[in-house]
Amino acid sequence: MKGFPKLIDDIQSLCPHGVIGNDREGNIFLFNPGAERILGYSREEVVGKINVSRLSPERQAGEVPNFLSSEEFGRNRQIRDLETEIVTRNGRRIPIRFSSTVICDEEGKEGTFWFFNDISASKMMPDYLRESEEKFRNIVESARDAIISIDEDWKILMANPAVNEILGYDTGELIGMDIRLLLPPRYVGNWDLIHSYTAPKEATEEETRYVELSALQKSGKEISVHVSISETLVHGKKMFSAILRDISERKAYEEELRLLSITDSLTGLFNRRHFFSLAQKDLERVIRNKVPFSILIIDIDEFKMYNDTYGHHGGDSLLKEIAALLRKTFRLMDSCFRFGGEEFLVLLPETDDAGALIAAERFRILLAGTKFFLAPIGAPVSVTVSIGVSTYHEGWTIDDVVRHADLGMY
Repeated sequence: MKGFPKLIDDIQSLCPHGVIGNDREGNIFLFNPGAERILGYSREEVVGKINVSRLSPERQAGEVPNFLSSEEFGRNRQIRDLETEIVTRNGRRIPIRFSSTVICDEEGKEGTFWFFNDISASKMMPDYLRESEEKFRNIVESARDAIISIDEDWKILMANPAVNEILGYDTGELIGMDIRLLLPPRYVGNWDLIHSYTAPKEATEEETRYVELSALQKSGKEISVHVSISETLVHGKKMFSAILRDISERKAYEEELRLLSITDSLTGLFNRRHFFSLAQKDLERVIRNKVPFSILIIDIDEFKMYNDTYGHHGGDSLLKEIAALLRKTFRLMDSCFRFGGEEFLVLLPETDDAGALIAAERFRILLAGTKFFLAPIGAPVSVTVSIGVSTYHEGWTIDDVVRHADLGMY
């Protein structure tokens, strides 16, 4: 084609898509960089060497000429936005969307220009979206955590099958329910606070934020859960996704470990270390509220004799029975400890000197009326104890209180 040098140059330099020009016989005279990128041919391999029909799948080789001459598409000898396929250099067929027009040069010779772009990605997108949706659905439905979608009025829109295992509800039962009904009443007024705590402070923040609290099962039983909440906008409306993980077993295990760390394994009473932890809290309460606290140190008299007579098994049995008697004697607010060996300690919150002496005497009287039957002899045995009493005085430390009680036994 002659007479179009400037037009051809402009087309090649300005058009971002593939452009091919061919004469009436199909011989290619124009092959721009966009066409090179899409089809994999170089300009030198194509111009004057390849017929345009070679770029069409065999069954579609006459498609463009037929469309150009048809009444429906070719009325103006133009095609706009037609989807078809084209063959690349390596023989791969790819979908394209193209427009085409027929022009004549100064000598009246006709030629055809194609303007096209690769639409493989957009063709794949629906399949990709369907596949992504299916993967997401499978993940949600197979997740062991409860996943719940909520609208801005806190109504539940969707729940996955895990809610049945964790909360005891069928998914259909939750639809439309206010999610705050899944929380014990003490949390209901704090839902916004829970959300603000669990949601990232900034969109760029990568830290995972969560809160541990209790949730209500359908049966009314409370269970410990780990909760994280995310917020999105859908058509201008807030949507929330809450993920609940049942951590009851973990919490139970943690509580078991905590109790083991503060409990004497033989008697089941609190241990010496836990005494100092609780006593420090009482000391802070005394300083803050000006209320007294006292302690009793109780030592079994002649304990070595029981060990020598009844063996260590008999001695251990005596320690356990004394511990049971302590639990029976003192108030719920009081705390009993095995302080070491045959020595016990009782922490008496909100108790002054006089109250502590009364408590000590009450235990002494109860102990005096109790007989212990220690294997292997089995005969009834009476036990006496020495009791030291001490009440906190301003300026004392916990060690001071213990020392004065210890001195009080002698």
